[in-house]
Amino acid sequence: MLQRYERQILKGIREGESSAFETLIDEHYRSVFGFLAYLCGDISSAEDLTQDTFTSAWSNIDSLKRQASIKTWLHKIAYNKILDSKRTSKRHSVLETEFRDELSAGKIVSDPLNFVVKDEFSRLLFQAMQKLEPDEYAVIILHYIQNFSYKEMKSVLKEPVGTIKWRTNQALKKLREILLAGYNHE
Repeated sequence: MLQRYERQILKGIREGESSAFETLIDEHYRSVFGFLAYLCGDISSAEDLTQDTFTSAWSNIDSLKRQASIKTWLHKIAYNKILDSKRTSKRHSVLETEFRDELSAGKIVSDPLNFVVKDEFSRLLFQAMQKLEPDEYAVIILHYIQNFSYKEMKSVLKEPVGTIKWRTNQALKKLREILLAGYNHE
């Protein structure tokens, strides 16, 4: 359900107020960009897809239903953009450094050994996640990195909450198996 504040923004956008759309972008750009960066693994592609997402949002503002929040609606558009992108080209470079930085954002590590352990874990986790299917990767990113609720994920992924919970559980099991297999081979 749209919050009062969101309804005011939408009203302004529909009335042609560019400042209202700027507000929408200011509030949601980082989240949409982060989501896309995780999914495509390429900052440049994520920037392009984020721009495409907001362009599409502008063009289709009337498609936003009262039941959805702006956040979930934008992530749904972004998810469709990444799916379209993946159909036409394969994922190229992966940004391991940015992923590692995102995982440890805001944490100052004063112990060098602790830093090395965290850095190695981030590297192993990143490599393991690259072995997941795109739909598995998406549920992990949405739920654990973007902090989406299952209800919000439902709006983005167009699937029932029960299915999303099951897929998230399956993706975690697969990730655990990949990590354990990698650990046992070292």
